[in-house]
Amino acid sequence: MSQTETNAQLRYASDPLPEQTDAIAPRLDIAPLDVNVPEELKGKEVLRLAQEAFAKTGSWVVFYREMLGVDGVVRKLFTDSESMRQFETSDEFAELQEMVAAMRSQDPSKGDSAEPERMITIRLPMSLHDALKVESAEMNLSINKLCISKLLQPVAGRFIPLQQGRRRGRRPGPQGPRKQVQDAIETSSKSVQPESPSQNSQGNA
Repeated sequence: MSQTETNAQLRYASDPLPEQTDAIAPRLDIAPLDVNVPEELKGKEVLRLAQEAFAKTGSWVVFYREMLGVDGVVRKLFTDSESMRQFETSDEFAELQEMVAAMRSQDPSKGDSAEPERMITIRLPMSLHDALKVESAEMNLSINKLCISKLLQPVAGRFIPLQQGRRRGRRPGPQGPRKQVQDAIETSSKSVQPESPSQNSQGNA
């Protein structure tokens, strides 16, 4: 069995069964996206479709998926990281964020009513966790809602630490059998191992 076939069979525990397709809200029927719109009008194109989507759903999860998800309007118009970061500084992006916030304020449903949920576990210093608890109490929000609000905001590159050494932690996505994961790690590490001194001396001879 190939690695691709193995990955296709892996599921999250929260994923619906194949016959439970109604567990995922259908795509919104909004006007077609004009991908050939001039660069200076792309923000206006996003807002045109966002306003239509805003009027057609009461679910912030569905709205986010249609507009800002990996297959959403924004990423279809801004296809590289540089143009995406530029759009995130625009007035149009700020207005899009205000729409998401307004929908979150009015949406009484849980996120899993629109699509399966995912869970991540992160390690926090106690002082940071305490600060989040205080901030969530001050804003009358659960820590979960506060963290989602923070995750919805773009992070400026200068505030992101450089990665040092090998990345730690579980890889994202459903976890396959431990041996398959270990084999993949070993194969990857072997492919980037430096040459030994003896090999270098033979090559220079």
